[in-house]
Amino acid sequence: MSNSPETPSSASGTAAGRSASAVLRDLMGLMALPALWVGRDAATVLRLMAEAIETVVPLDTIYIDVPNVEDGQAFTRLRISGLQATPQQALDWQDTLAAIRRMSITATPSVQATPLGPLRMIRLSMGFSGSQGSVWFGSRGPAFPDVHQSACLRAVATLAATGLEAAAIDRERARASRVKDEFLAMLGHELRNPLAPIFMALELLKRQAGGASLGRPYEIIERQARHLSRLVDDLMDIGRLTNRKFELHKEPVSIRLCLQSAIEAVGPLVEARQQRLDVGLPSAEVLVFGDATRLTQVFANILTNAAKYTHLQGHIVLRSEVTDGRLRVAVRDDGPGISAELMPRLFGVFEQGSSTIDRAGGGLGIGLALVKSFVESHEGTVDVRSEGVGKGAEFSVVLPTMDALAALPAAPATPEPAPRSPARRRMMLVDDNTDAAELLAAVLADEGFEVRVSADPFEALALAEEFRPEIAILDVGLPGMSGHELAVALRGAREPEALRLVALSGYGQPMDRSQSLAAGFETHFVKPVSYPDLLAHLHKT
Repeated sequence: MSNSPETPSSASGTAAGRSASAVLRDLMGLMALPALWVGRDAATVLRLMAEAIETVVPLDTIYIDVPNVEDGQAFTRLRISGLQATPQQALDWQDTLAAIRRMSITATPSVQATPLGPLRMIRLSMGFSGSQGSVWFGSRGPAFPDVHQSACLRAVATLAATGLEAAAIDRERARASRVKDEFLAMLGHELRNPLAPIFMALELLKRQAGGASLGRPYEIIERQARHLSRLVDDLMDIGRLTNRKFELHKEPVSIRLCLQSAIEAVGPLVEARQQRLDVGLPSAEVLVFGDATRLTQVFANILTNAAKYTHLQGHIVLRSEVTDGRLRVAVRDDGPGISAELMPRLFGVFEQGSSTIDRAGGGLGIGLALVKSFVESHEGTVDVRSEGVGKGAEFSVVLPTMDALAALPAAPATPEPAPRSPARRRMMLVDDNTDAAELLAAVLADEGFEVRVSADPFEALALAEEFRPEIAILDVGLPGMSGHELAVALRGAREPEALRLVALSGYGQPMDRSQSLAAGFETHFVKPVSYPDLLAHLHKT
């Protein structure tokens, strides 16, 4: 057996093998960096990049300079010995930074004088050119950067460049989403403004008729106006759906009441299409912990979908049952059915444009997407079955139930007409939509209020001094002075308890309601307002 020492050449080869293996592991670790900065901003991407490479390559300094990370703002960062530079260190390095900015983009090092002493430094680009940002790496190491270090430094600079591009795309996506939401809110407001006087005129005609039939034209106008109002509501739900910003007010809810409300909502459409709707409600009380408004919307959307796609004089069946603590509500129709091609994208938003089932018969194409979102937010599932075109379809919703013996708040009785005030109460109405203001004033006067109307907020301030209203209904979007500013001014001129303020607006997002409450309004109604709700509120003492 030979005891001769290992030859230098074989030792060198073994060392090189180990070094290559270690560098391969380092490179694989760096390749995982993009998973860390998904959804992060540019500053975070660059910080993570610097911290990661410092664990792999021995560095004395890193300098990052990106001229435009967001809206024209530059990003610079100096790290020394693995730490963010202090203000004094940044001041000491000013001349050095000015010098290294003149370096060419290259992996070939140049020796630079620094407060740490001479450092071998390289400059790498984080983009297609230096104008998109550069990163400088410096080390005292006499062989810096060796082949393996150079590979790691190039890899991390390239990955950081892709991270910056991803951050920019995220910013643009967020900006586009904000613009879309703002546009939808503005569009909803503009559409609700003309709807308000239409509903007011309908209400006034109904009151003047004194219970007598107003005929087929009235019914058509009312039904189509309500349909348009639902479309506007759906339009507002698009932004909430894509951003998952739905507000749910969960409490014990009677499924029977939700189904009854949904059946009532779809009734005019079923009647107009001369269809038969067979209903099987739960035999016993079934409670679900959820949002009554959203659950009613789920069942109303499914029933409306069935009515729209079932032929004239068609048949729709609603059945419900509870098994092992799970409620199943199924709606079956004998309509045109659903093709195999459409089935996978049935619950998508705007999928394939007008080919989506709930666009072909009118609507915005989001009804079933809303159903899926609402049901899943209640820990439930929604499913659809169809044997094919011409063979109808069945939609089923499954929800977890509560203990049927749990305490359920008493269901509100069918609201009686609000009692008229014994004395005429003074009310000021401020709205620059003169048609809406005139008609609402007529309804309120018929209800027993003494009403004064103004279309100008500055004129309203003078009117309030003279008229001394007890209640003021203010449109939020007034010219020259917002309804919120007018509310603050009116509050300042009176004792708070002497004037009740009610906001009326085409904007109905949670932020809009919060702003109204902060301005001193006791409630915020969205146009077109529900008259029973408005009158019930106004008659509160």
